[in-house]
Amino acid sequence: MSPRQTPQTRARDIDRVNTCARLDLAYADGQLDASEHREFVARAQSAKTLRELADLVRDLQPPVPDEVTPRAGTTSRTRRVRTLAGVVAAVAVVIGGAVAVSSAGDSPEPPSAAPAGETAPADGASGSATDAGPIVADPLVEAVRPLEPGGFRQVVDGLRAEFGDTVAYELALYPKRAVAGRALPDAPDRIVSYGFDGGWQRSSTPTSSRFSGYRDFDAALIDAAALDDLLVRAPDLLGAPDGTVTHVIIRDDGTPTMNLYVDFGNDRGNGYLKAAFDGSVLRGYR
Repeated sequence: MSPRQTPQTRARDIDRVNTCARLDLAYADGQLDASEHREFVARAQSAKTLRELADLVRDLQPPVPDEVTPRAGTTSRTRRVRTLAGVVAAVAVVIGGAVAVSSAGDSPEPPSAAPAGETAPADGASGSATDAGPIVADPLVEAVRPLEPGGFRQVVDGLRAEFGDTVAYELALYPKRAVAGRALPDAPDRIVSYGFDGGWQRSSTPTSSRFSGYRDFDAALIDAAALDDLLVRAPDLLGAPDGTVTHVIIRDDGTPTMNLYVDFGNDRGNGYLKAAFDGSVLRGYR
C-alpha cells in the first residue's frame, strides 16, 4: 500500500471491478456458494473504502493458473493464460485509475458474472452466468476454446443445437468452456445456468433472480468475426501488448455489450474493454 493510502482510503471504480473479478473466480472454483457470491459482489459494488474491499477477499485462496492447449491450426495466441491471481494484491495496492478509452470521465460498471476456471455448471446464475464443480468431459465431444478464433461460433452453434434458439440472459466465455444464463420458459424472471464444454449441461443449484434492467439478447446478432478480432487486439487497446484476455462477459443491461477482461501480466493489474455487438469499442478501463 502506498504511504499515502490507508485502509480508509476511498475506493475507485477500478478497485471495485478488480474485487468483483476476484470474487467471480472464487465462485467458479467452489470457494463461495451462489448466495455468498451474490452478497459479496453487491457489497463490493457499494464499497466506499479499500478496507471494505480487502475484507471481502481476505480469506480466499488465489486462483490456479490455467494452461491452454491449442488445437491444430491455431495461432500463438494460445500461450499460457494468466488468471487474475494478483487481484487480491491489486485491491490493497490500488492498481491504476479508471481510464476511458473513448469517453473520459465515465465510470466503469463492476462485473457481476462468472469467473474463469475449469469447473462444472452450478444451477443458478446469482444474477450472472456462473458454475461450480468438476466437469467430466466426453471424449467424443470436440474440445471448446471460446477465446480462440472460431470458438464463439462454436458456442452459438451449441446453443442453437441444444435449445433451438440462440437467446441468452448472459454469456461468459473462458479459455476452455462457456457458461450461459437462460430464463426459465415458465418463469422468465428466474435464471438458470448451463455450462458448455462441447455439450450443454444444466447446473444443479437453485435458479436466481433476474437483475433489474437486464434483458435477454440473441447471441446470433453478435459479429463473431469482430469478436475474434477484439480478442487479439484488446491487450494493445488497453496499452498492455503483453496482456492476455482471461474471459469475456456478454450481456444486455440496457446496452448490449461484450466485456473483454485483460490480465496485463507481471503483476501489473488488469482492465477491461467494453464493446458493442458489432465490435465497435465503446470504452476501456485499466
